[in-house]
Amino acid sequence: MNQEPDRPPPDAPDSSESLEMAVNPLIFRIADSNVLIGVQPTDRGPELMYTDTGDQLCAVAYTDPEEIRRDLPGGYRLFQITVPELLQRLAPGCGLVVNPRAASPLVVMPWERDAVIAAGRPFPAGAPVRIKQGGDHQPDLIAAARPRVEALSGVRAVYLTRYQVADAREKILVAYDHDPAAPGADTAAAEAFVAAAAQIGLPDPMQIVALHDIPDELRRIVLADVPPCYVRADPA
Repeated sequence: MNQEPDRPPPDAPDSSESLEMAVNPLIFRIADSNVLIGVQPTDRGPELMYTDTGDQLCAVAYTDPEEIRRDLPGGYRLFQITVPELLQRLAPGCGLVVNPRAASPLVVMPWERDAVIAAGRPFPAGAPVRIKQGGDHQPDLIAAARPRVEALSGVRAVYLTRYQVADAREKILVAYDHDPAAPGADTAAAEAFVAAAAQIGLPDPMQIVALHDIPDELRRIVLADVPPCYVRADPA
């Protein structure tokens, strides 16, 4: 495992391999995964762990803490990151190997990276999405978030339910309706729920999105089938 040298990006294969990667439902599980990486600070910036798989240079990641600790070189620190975030940080010609000592390690080739990154978005284009009707009962989360949200004049309503993209994990979905003209309301609304989740030690994965960022068809489902857990009172 070594430092990444400068290499030109390889050509994508002229076959169905990339297409298969893009439509395989397992891609959503991959994109929804957290992995462990080793990072070393250098004068050129953070340096990851790399290995060669045949003719292809790949960054190395793990899912087993004990396994990465056995392989971690001196001077490297352990970090957790999502697979899409890691892929976005790699050089164009670099792939990714997850669990390199496994009998069948997961390999993402450079030409497959865009498909995995796209699958990691909250609502990937063309992916089946299931939204729980009636909302989701999360009294502790709502109680922790309410005073934070009430302090934000730009947040008009909040919808809370569960949703699942293809074969990825089911997540709590927090969708907030905010006034685009209110400075900072978008970021502050998301931060309010992140802080609330941390306060109560929320065990479930959570996706926080602005209502207007949900695709039209799915947004209509949320508005029709999910009662708001918070609505800002009109000023007297």
